[in-house]
Amino acid sequence: MTIKQIITLRNIMIILCIFMFVLLGEKIFLIADKIKAVQAGDRLYAAGDLIAAEDQFRQAAANLSIHYKEESIASRLTELAPITTIRSSLSTLVLSARAQAATKDFAGFMKSYDSLLTLKTTYMKPGGPYEAYYRQLSAASGISDQFTAYFKQFKQQFLTELAQSQSSGDTNEDSFKWNLLLIPDAYYGAADSKAELLASKFMAHDTAKLKTLAAAGSFTPMLDSALTLINNYNSHNYKAPWVKEQTESSGEIFLNKDVDSDSITAFAGHAVAYRKFASSADFASSKVLTLIDKNTAKLVKSAGKLAKVGQYAASIQLYGELAPLQDTAQEVAATRLAWNIAEPVRLLPGGEEQGKYTNIISTRGRYGAKVVVAGTDSSGRLFYAAMNKDNSVVTLTGDILPEFENLHSLIFDDRFMSSSEVPVILAVAERADGRNIFTAYELQSQGISVLFSLTGASYELQPDDSIIVTNADLGDGVDDQTALYRKLDGAYQFVEIVQEYPVITTSDLEYHPFENVSLNCEIGVDLNGKWVAYSDGSYLSLKGDVGSVTGSAVISGQFQNGYEFIMTDIGEQYVPVFVMDKVGSLSLMVR
Repeated sequence: MTIKQIITLRNIMIILCIFMFVLLGEKIFLIADKIKAVQAGDRLYAAGDLIAAEDQFRQAAANLSIHYKEESIASRLTELAPITTIRSSLSTLVLSARAQAATKDFAGFMKSYDSLLTLKTTYMKPGGPYEAYYRQLSAASGISDQFTAYFKQFKQQFLTELAQSQSSGDTNEDSFKWNLLLIPDAYYGAADSKAELLASKFMAHDTAKLKTLAAAGSFTPMLDSALTLINNYNSHNYKAPWVKEQTESSGEIFLNKDVDSDSITAFAGHAVAYRKFASSADFASSKVLTLIDKNTAKLVKSAGKLAKVGQYAASIQLYGELAPLQDTAQEVAATRLAWNIAEPVRLLPGGEEQGKYTNIISTRGRYGAKVVVAGTDSSGRLFYAAMNKDNSVVTLTGDILPEFENLHSLIFDDRFMSSSEVPVILAVAERADGRNIFTAYELQSQGISVLFSLTGASYELQPDDSIIVTNADLGDGVDDQTALYRKLDGAYQFVEIVQEYPVITTSDLEYHPFENVSLNCEIGVDLNGKWVAYSDGSYLSLKGDVGSVTGSAVISGQFQNGYEFIMTDIGEQYVPVFVMDKVGSLSLMVR
């Protein structure tokens, strides 16, 4: 047979009839169920079993097989709607809590818990009309045991995370703490049990983290971690005194170690960081802050003691290291002032450099200044500085001192000081010929000027303010001359040679035989090359060492009754012989 032969119209009709009988039979059963449900609901309602009645009426309402007492069913369900709500809400919460516990969705789980509390608050009011129904439905759903089990599960999870995170050092991932706080007291047994357990766990967790950072020398990270902990606890209205206690303990260790090892820079850095931390943490009091203040005051006092015993550099360094903790600018300025007064060379340009200046002289409380100082650098240049009464400093730069390499004296010489109290410095250098170069400098506000520069064996200031120089070098090559200098236009200038013997005229010479006398004359040579002297129309023949002096001169010696011929422009003349022991040029010209 073929398929076409089998599938005939008659067979199709038979199959459809069978299908219709099945559907009809199923509907008959559904109709019967609905009628039974309505009848059971009415009986239960009448008996006061509203929960079971609501269940029957709800099943009848869902059965659409027949239109049967629909208005009565709807009326009963409206009346029993709170029971429907309780049943439906509990069922939904059971399912959602189970899913949230399985996925470790604590935030979602707490929302379900809040919904449960709201439902319970609404329908489980003591003496309320639905209290008994809520208790019955809740017990039937098993929701209380489930939430207890889930809270226990979450609590164990967070406690494990708390223990595992102690060594991480990261306080920004402490959400497990706040989750533990959210778990109701009842699931810890009681409020006291919860407080005791969490305080113990939190303290162990926090102190371990802070100790780990402190042991690693991570002072600032430790403070940052502590501040984060404090802020986090504050934001959750939780008191955690151990955070402050542990931070204070570690802070004391750090700061005491700094002071004991004289690491003042480290102490200041740690102290500044701790002050900032304490301020941010709103510490009303702190033993570490007290320790900082105490040690800071002690160290400032030590810096002052160093200055008093002359250890100025160490004092200034210590003040500088303490500057981040306390304004020490005034103390540093006072120490620098004391140092400059104690070591005036520091007032000179670059005077802080060791060995920059030599031949250093200084004095205090003179010339209208607190301190004055002078010295020469390696090139022999003269430098001067004065600290005024207002602590301002004036510096002057002078010339290179004559014969600096042989300088053996540099002094303040008040004998040449003017009435305006302008200081005078006298430099004395020795020449190779045994004579000295005496150079005096006036230190005026506009600069350093030369008051005099004299060369000779010695000099002497006269009552009339002139200067006598013995064995003066006047540039004529003559030794043993005594020169007179007077102050003209603010500086000393050569005036004349001081004569040791009486000065007479050439015409009077023959009246002073064998006497030491001096003559002013012109020195030259006659036509035969003999040394002769001419003065007042008369000639003399010269004996002794004339040297190279020509022109106007002063000659000293004796006429010893001797005569000889010389050849002049007017012919041969017979003249006295003058035996010289000293000659000095008046024209300062040498041949």
